[in-house]
Amino acid sequence: MTGPSRLDRLLAGRPPEIADAIAASRLVFRVGHLLEAKVDAALAPFGISMREYLALVLINDDAVEPLRPSDLGTTLDASRVQVTRLLDGLEGKGLAQRSPAKADRRALQLALTAVGGRLLKKAAPVVHAAYLEGWSSVGTEATRAALAILRPVHAALLGQDPA
Repeated sequence: MTGPSRLDRLLAGRPPEIADAIAASRLVFRVGHLLEAKVDAALAPFGISMREYLALVLINDDAVEPLRPSDLGTTLDASRVQVTRLLDGLEGKGLAQRSPAKADRRALQLALTAVGGRLLKKAAPVVHAAYLEGWSSVGTEATRAALAILRPVHAALLGQDPA
């Protein structure tokens, strides 16, 4: 016979608003972890992880200007060391390259290689399918509702006006 979950035991006796905030936060962390694992599994045949895929997507978006390693770190919430390791791996696989920036030769800019561009085109539909499968249990409208709820939470945590 199983009793209450560990989380339920930890939340017992707490005011509902605190218990709900803790439970919702924990669930967001867990869902994020599980979705990342699903995307990683979908990307395994391509030899890259979700983080590497996201980096390739961001590097590919150079319509305004080439991406710099520091911009990649900000977007991926990664430290300089993590970004360096990520880029070392992508360069080692022949998917991306670092080069001196045209505007400031002291800075670096990132670009996809031809191999990286081809891999990204093949991997994107697989990743999109994994995202859709991950959210399929709640459907399109509930996915939109979740997005509407999460956006202001995200903005508030960044110190921005959630409106």
